[in-house]
Order: sequence, then C-alpha cells, then structure tokens
Amino acid sequence: KNCPACRLRKCCQAGMVLGGRKFKKFNKVRVMRALDAVAVPQPVGLPNESQALTQRITFSPNQEIQLFPPLINLLLSIEPDVIYAGYDNTKPETSSSLLTSLNHLAERQLLSVVKWSKSLPGFRNLHIDDQITLIQYSWMSLMVFGLGWRSYKHVSGQMLYFAPDLILNEQRMKESSFYS
Repeated sequence: KNCPACRLRKCCQAGMVLGGRKFKKFNKVRVMRALDAVAVPQPVGLPNESQALTQRITFSPNQEIQLFPPLINLLLSIEPDVIYAGYDNTKPETSSSLLTSLNHLAERQLLSVVKWSKSLPGFRNLHIDDQITLIQYSWMSLMVFGLGWRSYKHVSGQMLYFAPDLILNEQRMKESSFYS
C-alpha cells in the first residue's frame, strides 16, 4: 500500500497527469500511454537485487562501449542549422545597422529555438501553456549559451561569434555603441 510506484500507477489510471493538470480531453488510452512512457521502478526483492547489480557491473571485452547514448545521438540529429545575421560588411558600420542585424539574427534564432524545442522528445506531450512557459524562461539562456559555444568553438573565445557573417573582436566592440 505504501509503494510509490503503485500509488503513481493508480493516480495515472484515474486520469491524473504527471504535469499536475487534468484535462477532460485526455482519454484513458493517452493516460495509459503516458504511464507506459514513465519508467516506474518495480519493487525488487533482496535475492534478485544482488543478481541485478551483478548483471549491471559485468562487462566482457567483446562488448562494444557505447560512446554516445541514444539521447545524445538524438540531440545531435536535431542540431539547428547555421543562422546568418544578414550583416552587410561592405556598408559603413553604424550603430543602427549593427543593432538591426543583431535584432534580425535574434529573431531568426528565436524561431530556431522554437523549432528545435518542438523536436525534443516529450516536448509536444506537454500542455501548450507549459511549452510556452518553458520557451519564455529559457530562450535567452539558450541564445547566450549558443553565442558562448560558437565563440569558443570557432574563434577560441577571442571574439564574439554571433553568426558566420557577424563576428566582433574586442576593438570592434569598443568602437560600437554597445560598449559604452
């Protein structure tokens, strides 16, 4: 009666959802499908526990080591495409043209974040309000992390790599209106 797995299963069978919201449009099939997707640990007796531990620890030299777990492979496969800023280097640089290019780049990156998040496993199963909230609270962090990663990967962190056509070094940043 006190097993958390049994309580969770009973709650889900009664129509409750893990996200904390109950929707009338959820039918029993969807709830059961969500329950099957949740990995609920089954109670294990003491004699089988040591056997299961031995099975997890045993490794033969003939087995291949999996370098990339399935989730990492999935994330690599949905990696967003390279996004260009549309910055024209032939025109004289003004603060408004640089700011306009950065705004257009941010718009494209935001659309890319939304598209990318929709391809994440389980994201579309969330209620639309939860999807919107997650994107609202994470888009800036994702963009700043992406900027840092691109700057590290492409120019060893010496410049800000906004896009392949918009890379700012320290001198260029100081000359722009953003620095002051």
